[in-house]
This record gives sequence, C-alpha cells and structure tokens, in this order.
Amino acid sequence: MTNKQNNQQKMIPAFVLERLVTQLLIHDDRESLRSSFVELIYELYQPDIIQLFTSGLRGIVTHRGQKVEQIVVHDALDLNADELLLSQDANLLLAVETAEIQLMIADSTNAHLYVPLMQGSIVGSVLVIRNVRFQIVDDFIWQHVLMAYNNLNRMLFSAEIDPLTSLMNRLAFDRLLQHQASKDAESIARDHNTYFALVDIDFFKKINDNFGHLYGDEVLILLARAMSESFRSMDWLFRYGGEEFVIVIVDVSQEQASHVLERFRHKIETMVIPQVGQITVSIGFSQMERLEPVSSLVDRADNALYYAKNNGRNKLFFYEDLHEQGLLDDSASENSLVELF
Repeated sequence: MTNKQNNQQKMIPAFVLERLVTQLLIHDDRESLRSSFVELIYELYQPDIIQLFTSGLRGIVTHRGQKVEQIVVHDALDLNADELLLSQDANLLLAVETAEIQLMIADSTNAHLYVPLMQGSIVGSVLVIRNVRFQIVDDFIWQHVLMAYNNLNRMLFSAEIDPLTSLMNRLAFDRLLQHQASKDAESIARDHNTYFALVDIDFFKKINDNFGHLYGDEVLILLARAMSESFRSMDWLFRYGGEEFVIVIVDVSQEQASHVLERFRHKIETMVIPQVGQITVSIGFSQMERLEPVSSLVDRADNALYYAKNNGRNKLFFYEDLHEQGLLDDSASENSLVELF
C-alpha cells in the first residue's frame, strides 16, 4: 500500500469526528462517558461482546498482602455475570500488571482485545472487546477514540479526587450516594448488608494550632493512606470535609463491619506521626437501608460519632445498638427525597 493510499485510509470524515466529539464531550460523569464509549465501539466495530472488568471504585488493586492474581473482578456491564479471579484469564492479568493493551488472536481475522483503562496511576478497569478484527490496534479512528476517552476519563476522575489525600471528595460522595443510588448502590445492597461510617480525627484543631497546618496536612495524608491500606477496593472511601472521612463497607455482616472498623481505629491509635506523635479517631456507623433519605443515613452515623466524641473519644459506636439501648435522643431527618437503598 502506498503512502498516499495509507493517508487516505487514515482520513476521518468530518461527520464522524463531529459525532465522536459530541458523544464523548457532553458527559460530566464517568459512568455516562463509559456508556457512550462502549456504544461507540459497538457502532464502529461490531464486536461480539464488550466486557468491563473492575474490582471497585479505587481500581484493580491488591488488599492487605493479597497477590495481584488473587484479585476478584466483575463485569460492570453485566451485573448478573459471575465474578472472576484474575488468575483465570492470563491476558486480563497481564493487562492489569503491565497497564498495556493485550491482543489475543481468535482466528485469522479476529481477536480479543484487552484494554487497561487508567484511573490516575492505577488500572481502574480493563475493557475486553471480543471477536473484533485484530487490525483495530492500528486503526486510526480507534486510537483517537481511545485517546479521547482516556483524557476525558482522567479529567473527570481528577475532579472527584481530593488533591491532598487522594481519596474521593465530597463531589464524588454526593454523586455516588444520590445520582447513582438507583443503579450502583441498589446493586450493591440488593442481597448484602452495607454499612456507612463517619470518621473524625480527635482534637485535630489542636494539632493545627500546636504544630501548624503543614503538619495537620501530613496527618490527613497519613490517615488517608492508612484507610486505603485497611479497606478493600470495593469499599468506598471519601474525605467528607476537613478532618472528617466517610467509609462505606459493602457485602459484610454487622459483626464484620464492626471488626474492620475497630481494627482501623486501633491501627490509627498505634501510629506514630513525626513531630506530632500519636493521634486517635472517633467513629460512628450505621447500617444502610434499601430505601432511605441520604440525610437520614448521615444523621444516624453522625449521632453515633458524636456519642463517641462525648464519651471519651477514640471509640467506635454502632448507631442501632445505641438507639436500642436508649442512649440517644435523636430523630432522623425526612427532608430529603433521594432514595438511597
């Protein structure tokens, strides 16, 4: 093929460019962007099936000494599909380990394409396009669609991340617990219990006053790092505001939630932070209900948190236990019309 013919083949019709730009640039959240991206691939290349393997909101990452091949992933495009160990698919594992596209030849013309989609510096998910012509890797339109998607996804992801702690921020919190409640949250809570915890650093103002805001920031960074090490990628971690954090623990019993939160509280009290010394946290948590106003959920965890702070700090309390024992005088807010679970 001559250079002229090759250049002609690479020319993208104006209407195609306009449609690609329109379909991708209109989105202000990563889920709708992802949906449009998948629709574009189906339309342009007619693959047999597209799958999107992920492990949780923080990406495909190991947890507490776990090996990469032991990570369990699920297809975010098919909630009824079985979970899968990375070790069960060598190309999927390679895509995660190398952060590079893997090509598995299916026959003389078709292949399965494994495309790692980055979430910051971590592989957030792997897009698997099955039975698509293997020349797609060198296709000019595909390369530009993938580049546009990655750039937009990176930008939207950055908007949801707290720059200091690298945890999800209040914007992500509001979006996940409100706008996506009808889909993401409901699918998580359908068959399993989910728990919502508020974490507050004890006497944080004194840390800022005594050591300065730079050391206060260092405390926030180290606490966030400890959170990331203590909870699974499927759990939701947020910096809620100031020195307050949110943890959403999915698919556990109340005893398991209490155990992992207590383990985290103990981890923090045994940390020694340079110049500052030891710190502690108070934690209040509550079980999420299938149908519930967001404000009611936050209020319950908040009441348990303040009970902890008013009764010695450096403690963990479960709202439902406190309420059953008559230790709280509160009323859940019913002003919000948002259905959570």
